[in-house]
Amino acid sequence: MSFNVPSNIDRNEKEPKYDAIVVLGAVMRWNAENKQWDFPTIMEPEEYSGRIVMGKARAIAASHIQADAEKLLVTGGSNINPETGERASRSQELARLITTRYGVPPEKVIPMGTASASHTMGNVENVIDYLEKNPSASKRRRIAVLSPRFQFERAKEMFDANPYFKEKGIAIDWLIVEDVLAARHPMYKKWAAAVDATPEAATNRAMEKEGLKAFRDKKYKPKS
Repeated sequence: MSFNVPSNIDRNEKEPKYDAIVVLGAVMRWNAENKQWDFPTIMEPEEYSGRIVMGKARAIAASHIQADAEKLLVTGGSNINPETGERASRSQELARLITTRYGVPPEKVIPMGTASASHTMGNVENVIDYLEKNPSASKRRRIAVLSPRFQFERAKEMFDANPYFKEKGIAIDWLIVEDVLAARHPMYKKWAAAVDATPEAATNRAMEKEGLKAFRDKKYKPKS
């Protein structure tokens, strides 16, 4: 069963209301045939424990809402190229997908991930670092974070746990990938429902529940 997310839906242009939309990064997969990195919906068991990652869906959702923000801040860690052994940036590759395939102006998209920040807590730190180094990037004092539904609760608690945003008076809105897509066209809702019914989605829910509990118990050990 294919889980390719449809992508040929018209975008609606809007007046920006956010300083930035943070696009949480996703694990990618090396396509040996095309010699490029792919961002699949589901990773195979031998690749990433058979989990939902929704990389391409994040890129499409980001392209639909890019007019809502001055910038798209793309986070993410890194993957090792299985052929060359070189480390490749997930944030750079996802940013490239957003701009080259889905038409977002390159000047609006900022890859900001680092190899050491291959997890959500690292993403939070990277966002703070960017805002600190670019004071003008938070003139509205409002940002949004784009996340798939399975990642939302844990990611929100990690952002909320960092005092930086409250101290600086920066409000954070949360945008769910599946909701953004479903609002654009009914086919996305059917696609999301099909993905959510897979065994891999059940694996995600169990792992997220475990990770959230560990975070609340201050025993969280980030995984790449």
